[in-house]
Amino acid sequence: MDEEQDRGLLKNQILGIILMTVLIFVWLNYYAPRQLPEAPPHEPPVTTPEAVPVEPDADVDVRDPDAVVDAAWPYLPPVPEFVEPGDDIVIESEQLRLVFTRIGGRLKRAEVILDREADDVVQLVPETDLPDTEAVYPLGLRFPAQEELGTKLDRRRFEAAVEPDGRAVTFTLETPALEVAKRFALTGPPFVIDTQVRIENREDTERRFGRDQTPAYVLTWAPDVDSPDKTAGVGQAIVVRHGERNEYQDTRRMSAADPPRIVPGAEWVAVKSAYFIVAMKHLAEEHAETPVVRAMYHGAAEDFRIGMEVPRMTLAPSASDMQTFRLYVGPSRLQTLAAAWPTLETVPRFFQSDTWAFMDAFAKFLLRLLNWFYSWIPNYGIAIILLTVLVRLVMLPLTLKSMKSMKKMQQLAPEMEKLREKYKEDQQELNKRMMEMYRERGVNPVGGCFPMLLQMPIFIALYRMLWSAYELRGAHFLFWITDLSQPDRLFHMPFMTGVPFVGEYLEYLNVLPILMAASMVVSQKVLPQTGAAANPQQKTMMTIMPIFFGVICYRMASGLNLYILVSTLLGIVQQVITRMQKDVDISPKKQTAPRKRQHFYKAAQDRKRRIAKESKATGKKSRTTRRADAKGASKTGE
Repeated sequence: MDEEQDRGLLKNQILGIILMTVLIFVWLNYYAPRQLPEAPPHEPPVTTPEAVPVEPDADVDVRDPDAVVDAAWPYLPPVPEFVEPGDDIVIESEQLRLVFTRIGGRLKRAEVILDREADDVVQLVPETDLPDTEAVYPLGLRFPAQEELGTKLDRRRFEAAVEPDGRAVTFTLETPALEVAKRFALTGPPFVIDTQVRIENREDTERRFGRDQTPAYVLTWAPDVDSPDKTAGVGQAIVVRHGERNEYQDTRRMSAADPPRIVPGAEWVAVKSAYFIVAMKHLAEEHAETPVVRAMYHGAAEDFRIGMEVPRMTLAPSASDMQTFRLYVGPSRLQTLAAAWPTLETVPRFFQSDTWAFMDAFAKFLLRLLNWFYSWIPNYGIAIILLTVLVRLVMLPLTLKSMKSMKKMQQLAPEMEKLREKYKEDQQELNKRMMEMYRERGVNPVGGCFPMLLQMPIFIALYRMLWSAYELRGAHFLFWITDLSQPDRLFHMPFMTGVPFVGEYLEYLNVLPILMAASMVVSQKVLPQTGAAANPQQKTMMTIMPIFFGVICYRMASGLNLYILVSTLLGIVQQVITRMQKDVDISPKKQTAPRKRQHFYKAAQDRKRRIAKESKATGKKSRTTRRADAKGASKTGE
């Protein structure tokens, strides 16, 4: 190779190193998964006996001690001046501990109990320092068409009645004009809150709630779902089920300036993160004409509102309306989702775009395989290893074909170098000669790459599944690897904290990505060296690439790094076995001239002449046979 080509390769190598450095820097600072915050300890809500002053509504003059209701419909009581110690109401089941506030009858804390013994409790309602009369909490009521109501019910104190079993509570607000009651019960499937909203008209005339397309009221969840995994996996999204399909909206792409999204005829609406889901569904009563509700969502990331809209209604005097809802507040475990209601198990998706629906289905199939292995050996680390072995066995024919093709290319390397030396001044002639050599020796130059490309969908599906599967959250493998959904973190390195750019990234020593990068380097060493891969400059580039992947995967889930490490080690074993086998036959193949295609008319004429010739030959043979028979008979007669 001449000096000009060496300079060209060196230039490309330097550009490649600069590009990878830039990519690593951008990844570390903008796209690398951040360390998830530690979940707050499981503590009961603390209330103080001291009264907390709050700001009253502008429509009530609290300086007047006789002011107890609004002067006009709906005659609401004033906003409480103080938050009382007894305003917090708790109901609890084996899976949920819910803390409500009597101010608005809203949900103040939602503690998902995953493991009592291990104190694995996740709180999903965002914390706030505001008093209850100013804070935004889930399960409030909003009346868009009645300005007199609006969201004012969320700032009034309801009466609370907890049922004897401690699993249900009813909040009631009575005025001369109406009565509003909300009941929440933990008596259904795990992580399910059965909810009822009842509105009674206490006037002597009928009262209309809502108008035209404006709903009567909206049962909402706001302002966010504050799970510690919002940035993990595929991120947080709002999901709406309608028309036998799911609509996904990434919360990071939402803006408060956007108009509310209204989905008529929606079955349910949900907020999902990697490991937790909050969903809301309207339950139509059997044999009753219940109006079709609509789902809505609006807002920006970390400050949005979802809800189910109840269409307009007219209540006669002393009449009431009851709407039933079901809420799911819990993990994204497929079994518990399916138990809550049908189709809810479709919320978790490893690929949110409909374009990649087939990849999502494939990733969920791999997850079912992983769970099947876990049912036999209850260790998800071992289940990942067994799944990796199974994938390698399925891909073995393609892998062997790829290695065989690479081995052929390795054996052809000396002859290819001779051609490069001979035709180094004529690139077109070089390419022609090389293609002729490939054809004569029966070698496919892309045969080693094409099977690898076919394996990419499997790798991508496994990558998404292992990075976001709830089953790996808190899953113990062995030794220091106690959570396969997090980096393995052998030990903490506090001296790295102050290092610019990489201090936070390298705060812990993660062993699996280091072993993975080392195994990739070994894999490159045992890989058959062919063509450009045998070039010293290209060898350097191939050595840098495993380091690059090690940096990319350094903060990724240890379950994913375990899969890549085991898969690479199995690949090394396959490569070693392939190298131990005898060389494949690359001797020139006997070339047969391709049969020239005839015109249909000429082919028909040739066939006609061939048939005539065969008929003539058959007739001639028959005449010869008859003469011979006659001659033989005459001799017999003599």
